[in-house]
Amino acid sequence: MRNVDDIRKIVRLERKRRGLTQARASGLTGFSQKWLSEFERGHVNPPVEMVLKILTTLGIRLNAEIPGQKATSMPDDEATL
Repeated sequence: MRNVDDIRKIVRLERKRRGLTQARASGLTGFSQKWLSEFERGHVNPPVEMVLKILTTLGIRLNAEIPGQKATSMPDDEATL
């Protein structure tokens, strides 16, 4: 990932891959369908906590790489919000 637009694309692709409409996904995340649509289209820039909730709800995991260290990801027990 290079930027927030990449995250938006990943969210949209994973939502569709799981067969979820925006309305269903919004019900799972607690955000409105309109807001989720605007997020996917790049019309809103939410705080990181909201983005993490969407990612967690859709089962999308982020891996972090610190220069000079092995890439890591959050343990499952830390990935839930």
